[in-house]
Amino acid sequence: MSRRQALAATSLATLAALAILVAGCGGGGKQPTPPPPTEQAVKGAGFTYVAPVGWKVFSTANGVNASGPGSRLLSVAVYKLVKRYNETKFVAAARELDGVAARLAQGRKGAVTARATVTVAGRRARSYAIAYTLGADKLTQQVTFVLRGTTEWLLVCRRATADPDAPCAKLLSSFTLAAAR
Repeated sequence: MSRRQALAATSLATLAALAILVAGCGGGGKQPTPPPPTEQAVKGAGFTYVAPVGWKVFSTANGVNASGPGSRLLSVAVYKLVKRYNETKFVAAARELDGVAARLAQGRKGAVTARATVTVAGRRARSYAIAYTLGADKLTQQVTFVLRGTTEWLLVCRRATADPDAPCAKLLSSFTLAAAR
């Protein structure tokens, strides 16, 4: 072996030893503490969703709510439909739900400020934003109707209008249904 080859082999061995030494550094120390959870699972009869940690979770006669600071609320209520819902009739159902949302807004002396077809739990759903005033508070209530078979899930998120809508978006994105029987 030439002097140049011996020098190259020694350099390579030194680099390999250094790589092993560097890879071993810091691995034996204490691992960082994971951040505390920011969400809690909320479970109802046949559905789940997540709410911010610290929000009070409580059952109602027909669902499960999570209440936060001020007037913040996440709510899922379950109702039986009079007629069986058929996905092929979504457009007609959406028209009917538009009227229901308008009556809800009227009952609160507010207005429907947005309406949209969204996907919730893998299903087409109808969602509405209703703005109203309660005392001195300006509130927005997002109401979303999820239909399957003879069941309606009413998802509600209430917040101060000035508050971010992250809990509302999380309610819709985290809502899941148990498999249909």
